[in-house]
Order: sequence, then C-alpha cells, then structure tokens
Amino acid sequence: MKNLFLSVITGLMLTGAGGIAAPVWSTGELQLANGTLLKGELNYNWKAEIVRYRQGDVVKAYSALQVSNFRYFDTNQNTLRKFVSVLYPFKSKQVRPQFAEECTAGPLTVYRQLRPTREMLKIGNSIATEADPELVKNIDNFEYFVVDGQDIVRLRDFSRTLWPRMCDEFGQALQQYVIKRDLNVNTTLTRLLLINHYNYLKIQAVTEPEEVPSLGR
Repeated sequence: MKNLFLSVITGLMLTGAGGIAAPVWSTGELQLANGTLLKGELNYNWKAEIVRYRQGDVVKAYSALQVSNFRYFDTNQNTLRKFVSVLYPFKSKQVRPQFAEECTAGPLTVYRQLRPTREMLKIGNSIATEADPELVKNIDNFEYFVVDGQDIVRLRDFSRTLWPRMCDEFGQALQQYVIKRDLNVNTTLTRLLLINHYNYLKIQAVTEPEEVPSLGR
C-alpha cells in the first residue's frame, strides 16, 4: 500500500511538472507602493494574487503589499485590465492588502475579486489557471464591491443599499432602462449595467448646462 501511494504521488508530480503551462506575458505598467513606476511585461496570477514583472531577462514577483496598482492589455479579451491594491476584508475578516480589478469607473466604481474555488491540487504548477480565459470570462466567478464615496458596499447588497439610493436620484430613467431591456435586477450582469448607466446619468447631469429660459419679446 505504501509503495502504491508513493507511486501515485510520483506520477502526479511528474504529470504536473510535464504539464506546466507557459506564462502569458502582456505589455503593461506597475507602480510599487513606494511610487516607483515599472514598464515592461506583466503576468498576473489570479489565484495566488501575485503579479510578475519582466524586463529582458529579469523577472520579479510582487504581492499586493508591495504594489499600489498595475495595468496591462489583455489580448485574449481585447481589453485593458486595471488593478489596485486595497485594504478590505474581501475573503475573510482579516484586513490586509489585496488586489482587486476595476471593472466600472465613475461616481460608483466597481471592483472585483476572483471567488475561492475548490479544485484538484495541481502539483508543480504554481501558475495553473492564472491565464484561464474561461475562468475570467464568467462574471459569476467573481465577488463584486462598489465604492460609493467613503463607503464600500458588496454588490450582493445591491437591492438593499445601492438601488434605493440610485432611484432617489434617477428613479424614472433607471426604471425605464430596466423595462425597455426587460432586465432582472437580481442578476449580477443587470446590476453592473445599472451602475454603469447610473454613472452615465450622474456625469451627464453635471456636464450638461442648465436650460436658460428664453426672454423673447
């Protein structure tokens, strides 16, 4: 039995070592906590929350404790990804610096973090799934947080906290947006769309000049 167990473990290690995927490097920039700006190629490990920086033959790895923010162009998704290091207990009550991706910017800014997932241990492959396009495509694989001024609200509390406040300002416009598109306010996608539309309405209200009544003769 002992020999069989050792054989299985050895086989897993060999399989893991042979199946290590090459890291995907993307052009970007990284700002350290001390203000230093690094430009080159970046590789972000979604699971381990480690960003690696490469310039020439030099490769360095950084955690959220060492980084202020970073960004890179994701050719897989054809989008610019922006990440910040924030102090917030995303996955536990422990407050420590963690990376969060910005997915909507504006008066209400939305950030997201990958949900913890249960999966088989990939021995010898520390970067497995870090560039999994299907993992990143599914919006339900993430936990979302909304920054409203000095407050941070979980998207799961949207109906109880954010939605009433948004409707106080632009209730009619937002309700029409929901009805016209036949949206379900309880889905993650709809909530993100509504926040994006709210940001648009908020910015338009500030930038558009007020109508001046005509003083015709």
